[in-house]
Amino acid sequence: MEKVAKAKKMGERTQDIYEQLPHYPKPPLAPLPDPDDLRSWADIGVVDSPLSRGIIRVASRLIGFHSFQRQLPDHLEGLLRRVNLRGAGLFALVNSASLAIKNDTRNPDALTRAATLILAARSFYRDLWRGKLKPDTYRDQILEMGQYPNLFSTCLTIDENGARLFKSSATSQIAVVVQGQYFLLEVGDIDSDPALETLVRALRQIVQLAKQEATDGNLSPGILTSVKHGTQLKIFRRFLQNPVNRESFSRMRHVFLTLCLDLEDQPQDEAEAAHLAHVGNLSNRWYHSSVQIVVFGNARASVICNFNTYIAGNPMMRFSAELYDRAAAVPLDGNRVRQEIPKPEKLNWVVEENWLKLAERDVQWVAAPSPATFQMEAVGQDAFLAWNLKPVPVFVVALQMAMQRLINRKVRIYQYLTMSRYRCLDLAIAMVATPQVNAAVDYLLGQTVEKDRAIQLLNDAITSQQSAARQARQQLSMQKIFSLFLTTRKPLQKAYVMTIGAFVYLLLRLFGLYKPQQLELVLSHPSIFPQVPVVGRPGIRLPYVRYFGLHYQIWKDKIVTTIMPGLRWKITNEQLVAEIKQNLEKILNLLQEGELKRDPKRQEQLN
Repeated sequence: MEKVAKAKKMGERTQDIYEQLPHYPKPPLAPLPDPDDLRSWADIGVVDSPLSRGIIRVASRLIGFHSFQRQLPDHLEGLLRRVNLRGAGLFALVNSASLAIKNDTRNPDALTRAATLILAARSFYRDLWRGKLKPDTYRDQILEMGQYPNLFSTCLTIDENGARLFKSSATSQIAVVVQGQYFLLEVGDIDSDPALETLVRALRQIVQLAKQEATDGNLSPGILTSVKHGTQLKIFRRFLQNPVNRESFSRMRHVFLTLCLDLEDQPQDEAEAAHLAHVGNLSNRWYHSSVQIVVFGNARASVICNFNTYIAGNPMMRFSAELYDRAAAVPLDGNRVRQEIPKPEKLNWVVEENWLKLAERDVQWVAAPSPATFQMEAVGQDAFLAWNLKPVPVFVVALQMAMQRLINRKVRIYQYLTMSRYRCLDLAIAMVATPQVNAAVDYLLGQTVEKDRAIQLLNDAITSQQSAARQARQQLSMQKIFSLFLTTRKPLQKAYVMTIGAFVYLLLRLFGLYKPQQLELVLSHPSIFPQVPVVGRPGIRLPYVRYFGLHYQIWKDKIVTTIMPGLRWKITNEQLVAEIKQNLEKILNLLQEGELKRDPKRQEQLN
């Protein structure tokens, strides 16, 4: 009760990660593995054998994990709803994603575009809480909707306990960042929007204030919110000792969303807009916010969503598409009756240069300035669906072919998968470089390729990937279950568990029964929305993968990719994309010359 009272005093609306929306039905809970079936420990690298099962069985009972698993069905929803399995990681350059949205065809100026996007976000919020927003569905099943509230009045914050997720009950203020200066704009009750012209006038006033005070010598804290978790905790421990910073930092917890006006930049296309949004102007950001809308001088716009505020790829995509549609529907020549809203309030900061130097070192560590987003023409969905082949598994085969040719070895390819058909879940991960994929790659790259045999192997590779995806989605993973167990232990219990765990780790390694697999290459294919042409983390390297990460979307007639190389990956993005495309074209040429039976209905549609 004391925690609840303290949260209410701080204006915290809830500590639920997945909020319950009253107008949407709950999806089913994910199935759980049998506590006595120890084969599921293979998920985290334990080799399945009689000896490993015996070791795990004893350790599981010693630390209380077996008992936890037995009781888990009665507590699963509450734990998934409240326990932060992502750990509130603060490294936003790596954790966030930037999504470029299409231009408004009416060609408004930058501040008008920004105002329409603010009104669009408020409209989305109202429809979500009133149940007017059409739920996400897969076939006839309604999916988990509890992540969508995290788009609003939500942030990562730092307090005496470290970093955590914070959700404010306030909805009336937005933060506006211009030239590294921060303003709070009161836009009124969420159920009553100000007129467009009123918002534009207020934004114009903020821009003028920023210009007038641009030479005051104060440094921006924006970059400090973007860098490594440990670096931020170190910096903000000192930063928040200053009462000026503490007050402004507290105020930023309660903004509905953050608007960043990069009026000096004019990106020429969506790829450049996403790149500039993600890394182009770090001093003009507040990466602790769950959502930042970036509007450039030529009215192009991007959205930055913080994955660690529990917003996965598909909700990011849908929200950005809804923003575009709703903003484009705001009349530009509406009622110009003069409305008054409170004068924007400037936030003050005291930022030391040595903090900025620490942050800049982290940025340089992951910086990848080369172009990251590419478009492959004529190798989209239609080209493969005409032959009854699923495009995503074919892409994985072509990617493995590319890796074989580029580095002379096949790699472990992991694909992120949505788990939102289950309550309070978002993602699973599957290893899709199956033996069948690798067999197809070996054959397709051989000196002599018989078409019928190649097509058979290609279909086997596709089927095996579908099987791997089904297996990854069939139940809650052991990794998540053990994380729930560990994060709910008290400090002394956790120390005991870690001690036993260290002993088990050494024992399994001694007998060759623990073989954790490094993430070598990770893929993400979020839902496609035509309003959102580019998604990814352009301009950065991924420190947690050996080779690279790849956001990709297979459209009807093209593939759009955004590449995030690993820290030591040396092959250029251009070379990688060219190799992938060459292998896709090789597969297509094989299909066109082979004897694979076409789908007559599909071919008729294409013609």
